[in-house]
Amino acid sequence: AVNVPIIYFSVQWWNTLHQGASVSLTKAPSMATTMLTGMLVMALASWAYTLAVVLWRVRPMILERERHTEWVGAELERAGKLSQTAGGRA
Repeated sequence: AVNVPIIYFSVQWWNTLHQGASVSLTKAPSMATTMLTGMLVMALASWAYTLAVVLWRVRPMILERERHTEWVGAELERAGKLSQTAGGRA
């Protein structure tokens, strides 16, 4: 945690050692538009992937925690009917 302010101020004070900020909230970006677009698309894709994986992992945890409730039984029954109709022909 102590390193963050040290790194931040070292970049600000000794800009011959480090490149300045390419993207800032207060001024226009200093990088090419294609690079900025690619960076923003990949940042959005990373967040979307992270959200999808978190939701995918949370679902079984919720189902296990709530396994004795009525809605989980209905969900399992519905899933069982779907798997029988899809896989029952083999």
